[in-house]
Amino acid sequence: MDTSWRPADCPPLAWPALADDNARLHWYRQVCSAYAALLGEDDAPQPGTGALAVQACEARLGYALPPLFARYHCAIGRLSLAETLCCPGDLAPRIEPLQDAYPSLDEIDASAAEHALATDLLVFGNYLGNGNLWCFHRVTGAVYYFDHDDGAMLTRMFDSVAAYLDALMLLCLGEVYDDDDSAEALLKARFGAAAIRKWRY
Repeated sequence: MDTSWRPADCPPLAWPALADDNARLHWYRQVCSAYAALLGEDDAPQPGTGALAVQACEARLGYALPPLFARYHCAIGRLSLAETLCCPGDLAPRIEPLQDAYPSLDEIDASAAEHALATDLLVFGNYLGNGNLWCFHRVTGAVYYFDHDDGAMLTRMFDSVAAYLDALMLLCLGEVYDDDDSAEALLKARFGAAAIRKWRY
């Protein structure tokens, strides 16, 4: 198999040792560059990202984005990955309250506690365009999976957006190395089979 398209600094399909968020962002950049090469694209930030877009997003929402997520959009700004990240700018899909992203939310048969929780969630990712969404809690930063048609409406999946981004980078590397099974095994080992089953299936 021809792998000459992979950048020289393409990371291995493995969890890296990350000393801090600077190291994490460096890894993200390497993965995003490799994924862009896989798609035959350049790795420039995509429209609707950057520092000004982040500032405008935070002003529009009235909340600060999780710090690492804000830095990601300022420094890297890749939205089209193994899953789609929402845009901090005005392009769709954009980062917005779950109630705005899914207007028929109140019609879903879910518990009162779930509907109350939903008011504090902001959508930041789109799972394969099927209406299921990734959200973070505006206070705690915890990440929830919004499922509109199968099982619980809201499932807490990650403690932070950083943990989700780590997992997303593994999915991207799975595609870069054409080895989705190994990527999934790494995800299950870290986050548990039940969480990955809910997410991926």
